[in-house]
Amino acid sequence: MSSKQMRVIAAASLVFASGAWLGGASEAFAANSQTSSQNPASMPAPVQVNPPAQAPPATARNQDTARNAYKPAAVLSAADVQFPFQTAADGVVVFDVSLGPGGEIRKINVLNNVPPFTAAAKGSLRAWKFSPASEAGRAEESEMLVAFVFRHSVYIANEPPFTPLAPSKESADARRGFVPPGILSISYAAYPASTIAMGAVIVQANVQPNGAAGEVGTVRDIEGGFGPLAIDAAKHWRFQAAARDGRPVPSKVAIAFVFSSRALNPF
Repeated sequence: MSSKQMRVIAAASLVFASGAWLGGASEAFAANSQTSSQNPASMPAPVQVNPPAQAPPATARNQDTARNAYKPAAVLSAADVQFPFQTAADGVVVFDVSLGPGGEIRKINVLNNVPPFTAAAKGSLRAWKFSPASEAGRAEESEMLVAFVFRHSVYIANEPPFTPLAPSKESADARRGFVPPGILSISYAAYPASTIAMGAVIVQANVQPNGAAGEVGTVRDIEGGFGPLAIDAAKHWRFQAAARDGRPVPSKVAIAFVFSSRALNPF
């Protein structure tokens, strides 16, 4: 074989070897890429995004809700009251009514005694129905202030003076820390001009924790235009807020405006 033929064969062998090497490298690269895609551990870790910080618990709001969970005692229904015919006096009788957890009357304490009106008012009060106070929906022993306002249909003098009435705080020790609201000032209801009817209009005033008089609702009414006059008078009453465990709480005060008849009391 000539030297020229030998050089041709050597060059062909070199080209063949180079192609084989390149083919093997390509296959190895492809296999390595496939392995990397199937093995997550070989891939770079994804960037972690911090979750949004959660708001702190609304402690103040929860405390307000807990405070507002207290509901005061209330009057559900009330009986009529007759104005005593044997007197020409006026006056305001006030009771502190102690209630059981079922709303039953357990005791009636006279805070402001004005004979002979006290007996008439107490006789009516025994037939009233109440709902007890409750804390978070659980009924408990409670108290409620009830006032009876007696005044003739035809005024013969100025409104009688009223001494502010604030229940003693010392009594709170025996009442699980509850102090009933106080009555600082009152207003008498006018008598309708176009009727000679008589009887009691009984309203219920919501006393706010700051002592302000809130909404006034009617528990018992009589025909002849008495109701609006009673509500208007109750809105002018001023109170001292009730307290429970040393903090002001909402309460209700029932007010019975007892009207005499112009026909029976023509003063």
